[in-house]
Amino acid sequence: MLSTGSEALAEQPAAGLSTASARAVANVNARISAYLVDSVILLAFILVFFVIGGSILLFTSDFGEGDPPDWAYYACVAVFLGGSILSWTGFNLALLRWRAQTTGMYVLGIKSVAERGEMTNGRILVRWFGLHPLLFHPLLLPVWVVISLVLVSFTLNQIVLAVTLVFVLLCIAAPIAGLITMVVDPERRALHDRLAGTLVVHLDQP
Repeated sequence: MLSTGSEALAEQPAAGLSTASARAVANVNARISAYLVDSVILLAFILVFFVIGGSILLFTSDFGEGDPPDWAYYACVAVFLGGSILSWTGFNLALLRWRAQTTGMYVLGIKSVAERGEMTNGRILVRWFGLHPLLFHPLLLPVWVVISLVLVSFTLNQIVLAVTLVFVLLCIAAPIAGLITMVVDPERRALHDRLAGTLVVHLDQP
């Protein structure tokens, strides 16, 4: 009876530790590989909306025989910029809410879990907008640059320029900061994991 009780206690997580902490934390290689898979998908998103935006100019110019109207240029920029970022954000937020995974995480067999409690909508939003390297990705740097130029051309405001340039710089800084914090953290938490109070763990094996 005593041995059975001891075995039962041994199977439980230590006091003060969450269930997530007791699971196998995803290693750096798995997380970088997932990021690379997601990067390929992001590139596809950007190319799709680039083609759609270019098609607007093509069709409104009689396939290059004339000049497109002014509204076509604005529509092209809006589709390319807004479509790329908004669709990418919506796509990943939907996946994170549904499976707590991005596509790359699904391929690599890892997922996000809360350090304590549950993966709420608030955690998911903080995790994504809290300097997530898939939102502030180097591939999105030219998109943010164009957004900066467009906004400044309309407002002619130095504050707007400074704010948009911060987003441009974050496309370089966020991935680097996330990698550094992930490498030095014993639980492999990147910066956005710390802000949202989440961990990335390997899926339970059957």
